[in-house]
Amino acid sequence: MTPQPLPFDKALSSDSHIASSAMQDKATTHNTLAAITELYDAIPASVIIVDARMRLVGWNSFSRDTINGLTDHEMPDVNPLKRVHPDDLAEISRKARDIIHLDIEESGEFRMYHKNGPPYKWAMFRGKRAIIGGEPCVVAVVTEITELKQAEEGQQKLQKQLLQYQKMELVGQLAGGIAHDFNNTLAAIIGNTELALRKLNPADPATPNITDVHKLALRSAEMTRQLLAFARKQTATPQVFELNESVSECIHLHRSLIGNNIRIEWNPHGEPVQVKLDPMQLDQILSNLLINARDAITGCGCIRIGCETVRLAPGDCVADQAEFAPGTYAKLSITDNGCGIEEPVLPHIYEPFFTTKEVGKGTGLGLSTVYGIVMQQRGRIECRSECGAGTTFTVYLPLHLDERQTGDGAAKREKAALNAAETILVVDDEPFILKLIQEILESRDFTVFIARDASECLQIANGCARALDLLVTDIMLPDINGIEMSRLLRQKHPSMKLLFMSAHAPEQLALSRKEKNEVNFIQKPFGIGDFIEKIDRVLNMA
Repeated sequence: MTPQPLPFDKALSSDSHIASSAMQDKATTHNTLAAITELYDAIPASVIIVDARMRLVGWNSFSRDTINGLTDHEMPDVNPLKRVHPDDLAEISRKARDIIHLDIEESGEFRMYHKNGPPYKWAMFRGKRAIIGGEPCVVAVVTEITELKQAEEGQQKLQKQLLQYQKMELVGQLAGGIAHDFNNTLAAIIGNTELALRKLNPADPATPNITDVHKLALRSAEMTRQLLAFARKQTATPQVFELNESVSECIHLHRSLIGNNIRIEWNPHGEPVQVKLDPMQLDQILSNLLINARDAITGCGCIRIGCETVRLAPGDCVADQAEFAPGTYAKLSITDNGCGIEEPVLPHIYEPFFTTKEVGKGTGLGLSTVYGIVMQQRGRIECRSECGAGTTFTVYLPLHLDERQTGDGAAKREKAALNAAETILVVDDEPFILKLIQEILESRDFTVFIARDASECLQIANGCARALDLLVTDIMLPDINGIEMSRLLRQKHPSMKLLFMSAHAPEQLALSRKEKNEVNFIQKPFGIGDFIEKIDRVLNMA
C-alpha cells in the first residue's frame, strides 16, 4: 500500500504511533511529535521524505518555504528531482533508487534551483532508507553549499595559476640554461666564420658557404636572445621614455607588416605615460603581439591598441606572482577581431616553441619572449579570448613616477687608437672562445694571457711581471664567478680595467650594477667588430 502524502509531522506520526502506543498515551505522543516537528523546522536545511515514486510525503519548513515556496497543501506529490540540474539528474536519481532498493546510505553534490527557477545553486544531500506506512522511502537532508563550492573553485583557480606560474619558472630556467650553452657555441662559430671571411679572397669558392654559415649562426643567435628574454636573463639597457610616443613610432614602423586589409586603431592616453625599460624590449612586445593579431585575422579586420594608466590595489593583484605588487601601472592593450584562441590552448600560449601555426610559419617564441620581458619588468600580461570573437592581450608595466627624462647617457667618447703595448688577461672555460679571442687580440698586437678558470687566472696574474691593463672574463666560471675573481685581482692590479662576458645576464651582474654606476659587459655571441669596439671603449675610459 502506498503511503498517503502527509505534512512532515504526520509523516513521522504514521510510523511512530504503533511503536509508542503501548507505552504512552495519545497526549504524550502528540507532545513528543510536536517537539520533534519544532526540532526539524529549526534545522537550516531541507529535510524531506520521498517515496519510491519520487513524491514528497514529508518535509520541514525550510524545504516548504525556502526551497519550494509552497503551502503544506501544495507540497504533497511534488517531485523534488525536477529541481535538479539536467547534468546531475541521472546520478542523483540512481542514488535515490539505490537507497530504496539496496538499503544503503548515499551522499553527493548536485545543482538545484529554488522556488520558481534558475539560477542553480550547489547542494549536498545525505539519505538513507526508512519504512513509512509499510513502504520504503528516502529520508534525506539537503544542505546548500554554493558559497563553499565557490570558495573551492576560487582556491582551485589560484592553485592552477600557481602551478602554471611554477611551471613557467621551471621552463624559463631550462630555456636560460639551453640559451647559455648554445650562445657559447654560437660565439665561437660567429667569430671564427668572421675571421675566415676576412682571410679569404671574396672570389674563393668557399666564401659563399662560410657566409651562409655565418648568417645561420646570426639567426640562431636571435632565437637564443628570445629564449633569454623568456627566461628573464636578457641583457637590457633600461631607459625612461614616454610610452605614447614610442608606441606611435612602433605602429608606424610595423604598419607595412600588418597589411592594408587590417585597420589599426590607436587610442593613446591623454597624458604622458613614463615607463622605464629597454626600448628594444618594447619593440619586441609590440611586434610579437601585432604579428599574432595579424595572423589571427582572415580577410579584413581591425586591431585596436590602447594605452592608459591604472592604480592597482592589493585585491587586484593575484597571489601567484609576488613581483606584481600594488601600485601605478601603464596598461597597454592589443585587441583583434580574429579567430580567437581555443580554451584548451590558453594555458600553453606562453610556453617556448608552443605554436598553433603551420609548420614553418612560426617559431613558437613570440609570446614566450613577451612573457619574459614583462615578467623581467615586474609587470603582468593577461589574455582574454573567445573563439570567433577575437583576442585581447593586456600588458601592465610599472609606471615610472620620476618625471625627469634620462638622456642618451654620457656623450660618446671619441675613439682612440688601440694601444698595442697594453696587456690583456682573458678568462673563459670554453677553449674555442679562448682561442678565438686570443687570435683577435693578438692580430692587433696586444699582449694576451689566457686562463680557463679563476685558479689559473690568479696564478698567471701573481706571476706576471708587468701590470695588467684589462681583464676580459666570462662571469660564469667553474670555481668562482668572474666578478669575485676580478675583486681578488684588483688587490694586486688596482688600475686594471674590466670587461665581463656572458652567454646570459646572470644575477651576479645585476648585483654588481647596484654597487657601481656602470659595469662593462658584452653579450655572447658577439661579432669581431663589436668586440673590438668594446675593448677600445673600455681601455680608453677615464
